[in-house]
Parts: sequence; C-alpha cells; structure tokens
Amino acid sequence: MEAVAAPAAARDPSVRELADMQLVARAQSSADAEAFAELVRRHQARVRGMLLRLCGGDGALADDLAQDVFLRAFRALPRFERRAEFGTWLYRIAYNVFLNHTTRTRRFDPISERTRQREPAPRASHPDRGDVRRDLERAIAQLPVPYRAAVVLYYLRDVSYAEMAEILGLPLGTVKTHLHRARARLREIMLGWDETDDLEEATP
Repeated sequence: MEAVAAPAAARDPSVRELADMQLVARAQSSADAEAFAELVRRHQARVRGMLLRLCGGDGALADDLAQDVFLRAFRALPRFERRAEFGTWLYRIAYNVFLNHTTRTRRFDPISERTRQREPAPRASHPDRGDVRRDLERAIAQLPVPYRAAVVLYYLRDVSYAEMAEILGLPLGTVKTHLHRARARLREIMLGWDETDDLEEATP
C-alpha cells in the first residue's frame, strides 16, 4: 500500500510577492521591519526622482529629503488608514517635506525663481534627445513650485488628476489650472531660450 504524502505546510510568501497594502498591513499589525523595508525598496527610486526634480536637480538635497520622507512614513504608518494607495500617501508626505524645506530655507522662493527664469540654457549646436530632455528638466526647475509639482507628478510620475489633487492637497480644478499654466510657462521659457540663441548667432 502506497504511503500517502502529508500535505505540504503552507509557505509564508516572500515579502517581494506581496502587494503594497499587504505589506502595509503586516508592518502595521506586527511592526514587521522586513515588510516596511520592502516598501522602501519599491518606492525609494520614484520618491527620490520626484524630489530631485522638485529640487531643481540637487541630488544631495533630494537624498536628504528622501531619508526624511521614509522616516516620517515609518512613524506615521500606524495612522495610515489605507483609503488611498500607499504610493499616493507617500508622495503626499514627500511633497510636504519639500514644502517644509522651502518654507524653512526660502531656497525656492519666487524672487530666486524669477531670477533663474532669465538665465538662458546652454545649448548644443546639434541637440540630441538627451539635450532636449535636459533643457526640459532645466525649464521645469524654473517653474514656480506649485506649477513644477503639477508637471513633475503628471508627466514624470504618471499619476491621475485625482491622485495629484490628493498629493498636493488641492481641489481638482486648481490642479488642472496649475498644469495648464505650467505648460504655457514651459513653452514661454523654452521659446525664450531659442530666441536668445538666434540673437547670439545673428550678432557679429
């Protein structure tokens, strides 16, 4: 008579196999450090990328702010009610950390932004796609903070209007207005650079 194999014990799934909200539940219920570490691993590059563009390309500052974001997220996780996606909640924290920094240091105040808007971009004689992308990101860095945040989230982070409103803490209509004005301002900035190049080329 053949022996009947005992049923295999249920395997505890690896944290890498769990969805974000499952990881959140584990981290909330049992202070599972491994679950939270996996959430950090999944989202740290996107959070840093968002902050990098909000900070105008300052990598060291983006790194410092990103560390603060995840520290605050860890402390606030017990209060996260899971009504929004974890990533949306995390971006909201990241944006608030950035705003707190700008309020404290006034580094990105409107006066300094208006000064930067008058600076022409360095242009290659035959720009490639990389040059165009660098010009675009430099133009984004010159936008006022609310417009810059709208562009970064919509185009570079690929989130919905509703998620943008949640992250920025603004009404949906205001978010759409910011995005519309940001597009217009980007065109104005980049056309201004083209006109500066044309003038320099025509000057003997």
